[in-house]
Amino acid sequence: MRKTGFSAAVSVLALVASAPAWGQSTDTNDAPATDAVATAAPEADDAIVVTGIRRSLERAADIKRDSVQVVDAIVAQDIGKLPDPTTAAALQRVPGVQVSVNRNNELGDVRVRGLPDVLTTVNGREVFSTIGRNFDLQDMPAEALSRVNVFKSQTADLTEGGLAGVIDLQLNRPFNFKDPTVVLGGRANYGDRVDKINPQFSLLATDRWDTGIGEIGALINGTYSKSDYYRATTVLFQRRSTNTAPFNRPGYVIPGILQNFPQQGFIERHQLNGALQWQASSSLEAYVEGFYTYFRDRGSRNGANIQPFTTGTTITSVTPGDSCIQTRVRRNNGNNPVIQTDAAGNQTLTPYDKVELCQPESMTFANLVSNQTTQARDLNQRNKQFAGGLKYNEGALNAVFDVAYQTSKYKLQNITSDIGKRLPSLTVTMDVDGHAEYTVPGDALLSRDGLYIRNALIQNFTENSGKLFQAKGDVDYDLDSFLSNIAVGVRYAHRSAEEQSVNLNTATPGGNIGTGNDAAAVLVSNTGLPEDFLVLGSAAPDLNGGSRFYIPNPDFLLSEEGLDAARAYFRLPAGRPAYDPGRAFDATEDSIAGYVQGKYEADLSNSITLDGVVGARYIRTSRTIGTNVPAGGGAFDRLTAKTVDHDWLPNATARFRIGDDIQIRFGYAKSLRRPNFASLNPAITLNQSNNPLVQSTGNAGNPDLKAQKSESLDATFEYYFPSGYIAVAGYYRDITDRVITSGAVETIDGVDYSVSRPRNVGQATLKGIELSTQYFLDFLPGALSGLGVQGAFTLADSKVGGDDPLAGYPLQGVSKYNYTVGLLYEKSGVSARLVYTYRSKYLSLDASGEPTLRPFTDETIDVVAVPALVTYARGAGRLDFNIGYDITDKIRVDVGGTNILGSNTSTYYDYPGYTNINNEMAYDETTWSAGVRVKF
Repeated sequence: MRKTGFSAAVSVLALVASAPAWGQSTDTNDAPATDAVATAAPEADDAIVVTGIRRSLERAADIKRDSVQVVDAIVAQDIGKLPDPTTAAALQRVPGVQVSVNRNNELGDVRVRGLPDVLTTVNGREVFSTIGRNFDLQDMPAEALSRVNVFKSQTADLTEGGLAGVIDLQLNRPFNFKDPTVVLGGRANYGDRVDKINPQFSLLATDRWDTGIGEIGALINGTYSKSDYYRATTVLFQRRSTNTAPFNRPGYVIPGILQNFPQQGFIERHQLNGALQWQASSSLEAYVEGFYTYFRDRGSRNGANIQPFTTGTTITSVTPGDSCIQTRVRRNNGNNPVIQTDAAGNQTLTPYDKVELCQPESMTFANLVSNQTTQARDLNQRNKQFAGGLKYNEGALNAVFDVAYQTSKYKLQNITSDIGKRLPSLTVTMDVDGHAEYTVPGDALLSRDGLYIRNALIQNFTENSGKLFQAKGDVDYDLDSFLSNIAVGVRYAHRSAEEQSVNLNTATPGGNIGTGNDAAAVLVSNTGLPEDFLVLGSAAPDLNGGSRFYIPNPDFLLSEEGLDAARAYFRLPAGRPAYDPGRAFDATEDSIAGYVQGKYEADLSNSITLDGVVGARYIRTSRTIGTNVPAGGGAFDRLTAKTVDHDWLPNATARFRIGDDIQIRFGYAKSLRRPNFASLNPAITLNQSNNPLVQSTGNAGNPDLKAQKSESLDATFEYYFPSGYIAVAGYYRDITDRVITSGAVETIDGVDYSVSRPRNVGQATLKGIELSTQYFLDFLPGALSGLGVQGAFTLADSKVGGDDPLAGYPLQGVSKYNYTVGLLYEKSGVSARLVYTYRSKYLSLDASGEPTLRPFTDETIDVVAVPALVTYARGAGRLDFNIGYDITDKIRVDVGGTNILGSNTSTYYDYPGYTNINNEMAYDETTWSAGVRVKF
């Protein structure tokens, strides 16, 4: 089906290219937006008015060309129509921007030049999600946006906080429209894997009136969407040695758990934004605007997690492999040894043996345990922002005063329950086209018989909230000299964040099969739990070619009635447990920033001009983090940490314009990223596992974390010509105090926990080259003159420095190569795109804190250290298309598809002699859509 979809897309584009030339459609309602970045170039009186893809690309090129710093933009093809279904999907086309697929099978984790530390603004105002620094782009539907600006370099007038840059989401405003406008959009989306059709709607209405007190404009825009999702993962979870129980068979390294994790659920989004603008006089404008977003994810992660390391399990056959490692194995459990520290501070490793182990190509186990788990969740997140201000423009003087207030709330209910049974046998093949496959003979997984309650009932309830009040004033004045403009400004922001949660992990009242006390285990049928406690879950693609298996019912666990029934069996009181004071923290942060920036301009010759800006931004940040620590007897003591920081962020740019077509830029800037509030929480929280095969975990903050700093150099060459441009950019970043969060095993009260802590690494560098181009082939005859091409390529080279365990590795999430190639068509009312985007491999996870075995060399095997262990994501590409047609100047229809070649995401280990070792395969969605847009 995926090949058929690709062929259909190419065929339609070929038909489009041979279509007759009809009259060009003209859109007069969506006037070019104006803001501090750039003004879209006006159309000449004799120019052909272009619409759709071409118009949006040309406006984006104008923004790039006219801005004083390095900026790329995405402009909506039509009112409420970004060129891709989500903001993250649209951003992946921007040179230097990388994205990845999240658990909901949507694109997210947006990185600018490899770094996730991006400040997000809406109409130039900082926005965030609950207690974080980032704003979840999934919360703001793409239909609400008129354009997106990606600032890759800092200037003094930009709000600080984006180490990697700033992403500014621009909402529509009434003065952007010339005439009364109503736009209604509807779309149906179908996912191959989830096999469901979902709705998506949007409505925008705006008008402006001349009144006795000046012109007034009003706009309201709302969107709604619901999407079911399904994403399965197959994981070879953590490597252990077979030289310990239950196998006592030396020579092999095998996964500790053979995991299958289908995820399914639905996402619901609402969004409403509105604006009022009042042109009180020719020089004074007042405005009020705001937005509301609602995001809900109700679903579950269900695993047939088959566990070889259980009592009574045997290996019946092995096909040896040639992937081998020299490693050290902790005696008695087959895991990696851990560092122990005595009272005097001396460090030693737990007893271990030095061995060489090889991973089999396949093996068969007998009498092993299948742990069938449900991790059910219901989360929702709401964001509200209200803003208002004044703009004054009189002659050479321009002034803006703006205030805004945002709240962000997040609630999560996450319930985990396990069941399990003995399986007669299972065969695992470790590598079948980049993933593992499991075979269980017969229908053992499709039967309720022999299912036992296992491990624990885990209840997690979390509530986060954040607030931000911000006010800023900016004034600039035009001068008739080499210094052509001087700008000054001040900004005050008060931020607060709170988290409270409870994590109640209650062991099953009976025994656990597979742990030596099978006789005490309780069959599900003997628990008294109702029939609907169990349900057949979604299929796992690599288990018997797509088998289903019984799991605790997610809907049962997420209902109060069902959860109370489970609580009663686990001898817990009914009702939601109270929040744990030891898992709460709160934070306040006040920042005052001021800047001065001058713009200069000079004619160096008849054809060469020089301009740019020089400025500096000063920020004072004061912060207090508070939490509760146990004081004995159920009491808690208050623990607080306070910091005050002073920072200077200088910047300078120079642009040489050669004639009308060529410009060369140079830039220097310093930027910073403040630590996340949760990362500063001085308390430690522990989660002890009741599953003996799963490592207990913990999380701890670090109140001594420093803000990350970056000094960056940029250079660009841009050549603009009729119907297109070519741009080359080079960049270099020297990052200090880079924050990395990873785990290490710590023994607390006799229990080993993998405790994740954030830390500052001494230094990291990031450098690269970006190439981009777009060109419409106007010189071709007839209908072929509507063809165009688009492309971008990024080379990013990164390295962690200093003496950190990750020294020498690339920065997490940074692909070395990233490119986009697109075929475009715009003519006769038809707009079409066929775009392929590829991202090379990248370091996906620092797994150093896991107990999994890792390679050593002869020189390092006796060192008292736990070396880094990382996984990489394999390179992968996505092919998307969209074809739209203007039936009339009021009605437009389109069809599209994303990931139509069915690309997936997979990760692996890669060490000398132990290369390309599969870790996880995640199956990404292919989505087809059809939509209609009507203007009134």
